[in-house]
Amino acid sequence: MMLRLAFLSLWRRPLRYGLLLLLTAVACALPVFVIQLAGGLYQGLNRAAAPFPILAGAKGSPYQLVLNTVFLRDRPIGNIPYGEVETLRQSGKASQVLPLAFGDSYRGFRLCGTEKEIFSYEVPGEPHPWLVPVQGRSFAGPGEAVLGAETAKLTGLKVGDVFQSSHGFIAKGKAHNHPYRVVGILAPVQGPYDKAILVPLEDIWEAHGGHGTVGHGDEKGDVTAVLVRPKGYGEAMQLLAAWQRKKGGPSQLLFPAQSLIALYGMVGQSRQFWMMISLGLLGAAALVTLLALYWDGTSRMEEWALLRALGASRRRTQALLLLEQFLLLLLGSTLGWLLGWGGSLLAAAGIGQQAAVQMSRAPLWQGFLAPLLLLGAGTLGGVVPLWLLRKKDIAPYL
Repeated sequence: MMLRLAFLSLWRRPLRYGLLLLLTAVACALPVFVIQLAGGLYQGLNRAAAPFPILAGAKGSPYQLVLNTVFLRDRPIGNIPYGEVETLRQSGKASQVLPLAFGDSYRGFRLCGTEKEIFSYEVPGEPHPWLVPVQGRSFAGPGEAVLGAETAKLTGLKVGDVFQSSHGFIAKGKAHNHPYRVVGILAPVQGPYDKAILVPLEDIWEAHGGHGTVGHGDEKGDVTAVLVRPKGYGEAMQLLAAWQRKKGGPSQLLFPAQSLIALYGMVGQSRQFWMMISLGLLGAAALVTLLALYWDGTSRMEEWALLRALGASRRRTQALLLLEQFLLLLLGSTLGWLLGWGGSLLAAAGIGQQAAVQMSRAPLWQGFLAPLLLLGAGTLGGVVPLWLLRKKDIAPYL
């Protein structure tokens, strides 16, 4: 009965309580959005970098090397001799060394020249290979290509289709006279390589004949980067120290995770800034709600007086007011959580298209703290307008 009375009381004043509901929802949505966006971005970046414990590439900006190789963005710094791949393999400190060559694309999707051993490469800590064809097979010879899951979806290419690559990374670049036949499509990896096209390394060398990246006869061409999985932490540090001593060498060696620390810092500072604003909004929403409820209570003294005259106790009338507030906060915080989470899903879709980072879209437990905090603090604070109204004499309103 009390619940029905409280709901009908809110329903009778749609404009007044609608504005309070909107204020509560907006105040709750912003922290939920920030928490979901930052948390999803952290997880997406970590997932993208996980397959790349160590990278070798041309000397220059380490961030550009990470962006180009890990996230398939920006232009390569340059190329390094295939001999660097052999040096890393002969070091005895790596369990797997894979060359990667970039420079071509198809409709904006980047071709990655590599060796067939990449299909048996396991991400550290994962029990299964990273890139596994879910349709068809891995490439076995020249002119064969394996598409990432998103590449196949967005281009419409299927196993058996033939396409020609373009020079560079723009969708309408100069076409190479070098056809590829699709032999496989990868299972989704929830990362940038869902939008890659894997081809034999020799095809990249052949397509770039005369550009300094092609080998002649038994001579190997150049590569853009080298993916290295060390045998352990100690071996990884030994490799890094050895490369730092080779000051005159053609390549640099880096840990992509270290290059992401600065990005994490920028995201963290932005997150703290928006969380402070969000907490301020939560506090303001709670305060405005309490003031509005007090004003609402004073404007309804005749109603309270009538309820008292009909036999309702002071405790029941106060409970009714507190229940109205609880329902208002519950509806507002629920709507706010839905708005915040929905906004983060839209942002994740946009970031996935532009930055090729697949953010986690699952609700984070931290995102439930904002509505719970608002609901708990608002309900406990509801005793303030009740205490103020308790002192008012209802006799003049009878």
